[in-house]
Amino acid sequence: FSPVNKGFTLLEMLIAMVVIAAVGISVSAAIGNVAQQTYSLEKRTIAHWVAQNHISRMRISKIAANKLPDAGTEYTRVYMGKRDWELKTKISDTQFPTLKRVEIAVYEVGNNRNVIGPFDHLVAFIGAN
Repeated sequence: FSPVNKGFTLLEMLIAMVVIAAVGISVSAAIGNVAQQTYSLEKRTIAHWVAQNHISRMRISKIAANKLPDAGTEYTRVYMGKRDWELKTKISDTQFPTLKRVEIAVYEVGNNRNVIGPFDHLVAFIGAN
């Protein structure tokens, strides 16, 4: 006489549940990692746009004032992408008197007004006409 198995044993069900839980945890961790990477990439992209916009404003200001900016460091706050950003702009002289070197570092302003970063660093040159 051979009995007919028509279902799963309790042990088989527990093993299946453990396997499903392990797969679920690993998938959840992978999705969380992708979300964090996407958020970081978004911040770096917006920071780069902020730096490019700032150098464009400086070039337009130079044309309007018809003079090169003075050497030195200045800090500027801007709002873009639903975030506040702080820009550290360092202008330095070059070996050519009609050319300035501009370095822009972009930091995010946190909730308690502290700066985080830098998320981007741009080097550009502004020359006289």
